[in-house]
Amino acid sequence: MKELVELLVKNVKVDERQARGGAAVLLKAARDKLGPQEFASMLGGVPGLDDLLRHAPQAGGLGKLFGGLAATVGGSHGALVASIVSGFGSLGLNAEHAKQMAPVIMQFVRGKVGAETADKLEKALRAGF
Repeated sequence: MKELVELLVKNVKVDERQARGGAAVLLKAARDKLGPQEFASMLGGVPGLDDLLRHAPQAGGLGKLFGGLAATVGGSHGALVASIVSGFGSLGLNAEHAKQMAPVIMQFVRGKVGAETADKLEKALRAGF
């Protein structure tokens, strides 16, 4: 995953902590959308993925409150958006950073697991925007 973090630092102009955390937030959101089993069957063979996911910031404070409110108002889609916004906010990033990171992550994943699997993951990620 070091390669992915380096791509994000270069292409999105964020620091290493933000790149690692942002990728973790987006991939965790995809896992939440797809379900742990489907996510694992799609990406379980990607080296370093589990370690990267541990870098996703935990929702707390206003992010947790916002996530609960969004889930009430917008259902699972609202909760997904709220988790991305909250996670990115705790890293000093915003929704625009998420939109910039997603294609870089998708290109990286496409090279690791192939186009069909990457397309499924991309569809799950798009649900968050």
